[in-house]
Amino acid sequence: MANNEHPDEDKFEGVELTIEQWKQVIEKASSTEKSDLHMFILRSWANEQSVSNASICAFREIVIEDVTDRSSGSTAIGTISRFVRDVTGNPKATCYEWNTIKGEWTLGTYQTFSLRMALGASRKPSGGEGLK
Repeated sequence: MANNEHPDEDKFEGVELTIEQWKQVIEKASSTEKSDLHMFILRSWANEQSVSNASICAFREIVIEDVTDRSSGSTAIGTISRFVRDVTGNPKATCYEWNTIKGEWTLGTYQTFSLRMALGASRKPSGGEGLK
């Protein structure tokens, strides 16, 4: 392992979900006790390709005291990851990239397009110039 690799990197595998797979994730997310939070995360990804720990804390009515404590957001994202693993059948599947500097979870462009369409929206929002 190179010095710049994450020690747990082998536990995760990036996957690209299809529209149908995203629909299944949405179904799981919307049928849980904390569906409002899970759908907030999915809509944030659909609207801006990212959701931050700070946004998740704000949704939960938490004012952050320590920016290095990302447990509130990571717990919620972990639930979404479990849905993704259930849908794909891949025990290592993850649909996001973690931006450790900003403290946010981001989706790639095509992943976002599929999620938007699964939510019943257009592939890209109006005014999304340069997006194909």
